[in-house]
Amino acid sequence: MSEGHAKRSRAGSTAKALTSHHKGCANCERRRIRCDFQSPKCAKCHKKGLECPGYNRQLRWVNGVAARGYLRGRAVPVRPGPRVQDEPATSHRPSLDVSTHIPRPREAGGSMTQAVVSGPDTVPRAAGCDLLGPTTAFVDYYRQNVAGLMVWLDSDENFYRRKVVPLAESHPAIRFAIMALAAQHGTWTLPPESITVIAEDSRNRCLTLLRRRAREMTTRLMGGSELDQQEDMADAEWMLASILIMANFENARCSPQVADGHRRAARTIVNLFGDATWTAGGRELFAFLRNQLAIDNILGATTSFDPSLIRDAITPAPGSDDQLFSKYLAFLHEVTLSTSTASTDADLPAGSAEPGGPRRLTLRMVQSEFTQARGADLIAAGRMGLAGSRLSRDFVRLVEVYHNAGLLYSFRCLGCADEGSTEWDAAASGLFRHLVGFEDQAVFVQNLPWPAFIAGTACYRDRARQKVVLELFAAIHRATRFNHYLDAVDFLETFWAEDDPDWRPLARAREAAGNRILVV
Repeated sequence: MSEGHAKRSRAGSTAKALTSHHKGCANCERRRIRCDFQSPKCAKCHKKGLECPGYNRQLRWVNGVAARGYLRGRAVPVRPGPRVQDEPATSHRPSLDVSTHIPRPREAGGSMTQAVVSGPDTVPRAAGCDLLGPTTAFVDYYRQNVAGLMVWLDSDENFYRRKVVPLAESHPAIRFAIMALAAQHGTWTLPPESITVIAEDSRNRCLTLLRRRAREMTTRLMGGSELDQQEDMADAEWMLASILIMANFENARCSPQVADGHRRAARTIVNLFGDATWTAGGRELFAFLRNQLAIDNILGATTSFDPSLIRDAITPAPGSDDQLFSKYLAFLHEVTLSTSTASTDADLPAGSAEPGGPRRLTLRMVQSEFTQARGADLIAAGRMGLAGSRLSRDFVRLVEVYHNAGLLYSFRCLGCADEGSTEWDAAASGLFRHLVGFEDQAVFVQNLPWPAFIAGTACYRDRARQKVVLELFAAIHRATRFNHYLDAVDFLETFWAEDDPDWRPLARAREAAGNRILVV
């Protein structure tokens, strides 16, 4: 054998050994694609504008006597005591039926489907997975790294941190939901096999507790019982909190259809308590969670063509105009509803509507409504005491970003302004100017996916603006670690390569194929 041939053989053996011992960089593993093992960083990460974490095992200091087993997460080696029950003794408080909307994964195929969760009330504990030890670590991780991503503006008043996290101590479903999301969100710091076990076990146990309470409520309601303003409302709050966290867990795993199933369950709860003979207005947490669901539903409906997701979306509660973006979201959903029913009211005069249906919106109406919404949001910001600060200036930019994104979305969906028109160009220029103008982008980055997506749909032939959108989504993904945003990037790149400047046909086709776009 020649010396050159021997060197090539040794090099090939080394490369083979590398690929046999490593699965690739964490980004490629998360995206479920084959890593190319390029040096110094993976070319696929470079192409997507992602920061490649490298190929070495990601180590994490666990601050305990063991990294796995029953001592995992313990500060000192103590003998394990009896297991804590997942839930207190069965309560006789009423519940409601959301069981038909709680999805679970297929057992073998790996794809997700919306289905009735059936089977025994107990979920088998994954082999070797003791969830008691790391609970505090995961809850702390959620409090510090995830809760702030769930709201318009993070602060000490963030109810996810101030009210939902404390509820996890007394409500196991919230605790398991937090553990599932925190484990999934922090996959870059823990061995993948451990993350999978912890996340899936926590998810299954959370859904089991939700199903059990839903069945109890259903039985009571079918027996003629009335909803109780105190105990049933308390149940509704922990169920809503758990479901919303689980929806974000499925978003992080790129399972939008499963997340939609969770949202349907949350809508069932909100609608049932909204129809009660007493008012839930005095429950701050319920009002907060309802508002969070409305944000999620309305922005999610803009990229969906499922009539039920659009028609049944939760909207801001009456009298909530003083809440951030409440008026904006209400009108944005009116645009979405008008688009979905355009074929039935095309012959109606401008400004009119069929009984119970949306108005037929014109260009001037769209501009006027969004301008009023912008004013309401700026007034709300003033009440928050942000005036004169860098935070205040960036919040004004956020309002302008959503204002222009709403205009562009409406122009495309309603057809009231063509691409290249004065109105279109002004909105597009304003959107891109403010998207790149934040003084501290990190504070508001969690709010940018939807307007960034709309910006991507409005730069069909503009390579420079497309680059801005890709860089922005890379920053969003780095900050949030929610992998469904990578699907949005893939969609935009496919859209830019096609001949149709309207993004909706491609989005409709993807949704029909079970791969809908979600940018919330």
